[in-house]
Order: sequence, then C-alpha cells, then structure tokens
Amino acid sequence: MSNKVFIGIIAVLLIGTFGFITIKKRSTPEVERPGVAHEDKGRQHVADNAVAYGGTEAPTSGDHSDPLPWQAYEQEVPDINVIHNMEHGGVYISYKPDLPAEEITKIKAIFFQPFSRENFNASKVILAPRATNEAPIIMSSWLRSMKLESFDEDKMVEYYRRNVGKSPEPAAS
Repeated sequence: MSNKVFIGIIAVLLIGTFGFITIKKRSTPEVERPGVAHEDKGRQHVADNAVAYGGTEAPTSGDHSDPLPWQAYEQEVPDINVIHNMEHGGVYISYKPDLPAEEITKIKAIFFQPFSRENFNASKVILAPRATNEAPIIMSSWLRSMKLESFDEDKMVEYYRRNVGKSPEPAAS
C-alpha cells in the first residue's frame, strides 16, 4: 500500500470520527440544571466596598472583590466577595439568621468535613447567614439560584453536584 493511500485512509477515519462526535453532541441536549437562571451582570473586579449589594437573594454575577476562604461562617459575608467565589465555580449557601440550629448543623454536616454523606465530598462551598434573604435557605452559583423553605438534603446535594464548576473560572481556587 502506498503512503498516499495510507494517509488518505487515516484522513477519512479522522474526519469521520470528528463528524460522528459533532453529530452526537448536537443530538444530546443539555439537561437543565437545578435552580432558576439569572441574567449575567458581568464579572468586573473592583475594590472592596465599591458596590453595595442587598436584596432578597445574593447576586449570582456582577462586579466583585477578592474571594473568601471556602468555609462555614457564623456572621454575614459581603455579597461583593461571594460573587468572586461563584465566579470560581463555587456554591454559596445563605440562610436566614433564624433558621433552626439543627438545620444549620445538618447543612454543615453535608458540605464540610467530616462529611456525613457517603461518596460526597464538597470542596467549593461558603455557608453564611444572610438577613435579607427572602427564603430560609438559598443556594447560589454562577447565574443560578434555588430557594428552599427548609432543609432538603437530596435537593441541596443535587444542586451542588450539577452547578459546582459551572462558571467562567471553574479551575480557580
């Protein structure tokens, strides 16, 4: 067999494989992720306190400052910082300060070490009270959020699994 025939066969196989993969991707629609989609408000880096957020749920994009360490907080954290964590692919779980202590304990047990759920190890989570929340618990990620009236382990884990890393800079820490 000549080199030209061999190269031709390889080229046909490569083009065929690429075409098959492209067609397969188009025929498999992306399943809607849990939560409600929000408008993209940008992702400009600004100085601390440059923007004052508020409202009945945390913003899921917008101007933001330095990220916070991934952890559970006992006090409110600034939205301007948490947006940066969401840009890095994280999930922000905010709750009304009057959420029952046993529900907060259950959330911590799922999302922070030592993890209470087998085969589930969350890594990019911020948990903090947020007084202006409309719902008792709100899970937020880049351009998405989900409101919960009470602790629901399955919904919370599903939201995390399907939304973590869905952001402009998912590999950032």
